Amino acid sequence: MSHSIAFPTVISFDDQEKSDYKYLVYIPDLDGYTQGVSLADAIVMARDYIGTFSLDHPLPEAGQVSFKAEDSDVVTLVDIDPDRYRRELDKTPVKKTLTIPSYLNDAGINEGLNFSQTLADAIRDKLHLA
Repeated sequence: MSHSIAFPTVISFDDQEKSDYKYLVYIPDLDGYTQGVSLADAIVMARDYIGTFSLDHPLPEAGQVSFKAEDSDVVTLVDIDPDRYRRELDKTPVKKTLTIPSYLNDAGINEGLNFSQTLADAIRDKLHLA
């Protein structure tokens, strides 16, 4: 069964940074850092950091590490479902049996169409996935 976990996260704005990354993100429970170009991007990057961490390490219980934040920092919770994160990265092929009209099959074969790739592309488009 999937479950979400939320980690306290500290986001600091750095207008002195020489790159596009203006937000420094610290996740105390993982003693991990990442960064973002905007506040929203910083939260996405924190979620990705936690998810990537979970691929190689068990996640600790959240909120167990004390930390100090500056008044100007944003302290928030960043949630992730580690099982869902792993599933979204899983590119293992899955065999599907389907039926299409004969004329489409013939036309596809004549064009050298990769039916599996075409179906995968159509499903991604239909679900608005990248």
